[in-house]
Amino acid sequence: MRTKRCNCKVSQYIPRGYGYKEIRMNCGSTGVNGQQLLCDKCRDKAYEEYPQGWKDVPGDVCEHGNYVGNSGGPDYLCGECEDSAPEFSGN
Repeated sequence: MRTKRCNCKVSQYIPRGYGYKEIRMNCGSTGVNGQQLLCDKCRDKAYEEYPQGWKDVPGDVCEHGNYVGNSGGPDYLCGECEDSAPEFSGN
């Protein structure tokens, strides 16, 4: 999965005193809470590509809604996906 999405800046707000401070980062980078930051355009594209949604980054949830990990961490197998996979011929 690619992490660089586009050249847009994404705003996020962190608490500072009695208010908030705006931090602008590149689309596709990791936010202050560990989530992937996406601009509206890239988020819409990701929803088209991954209609099942995601937990932390696009592609980390399978079509059955089970968390399967992401490119930076361990891979988890979805039993339903594994059961529906075609048999390996062993060549």
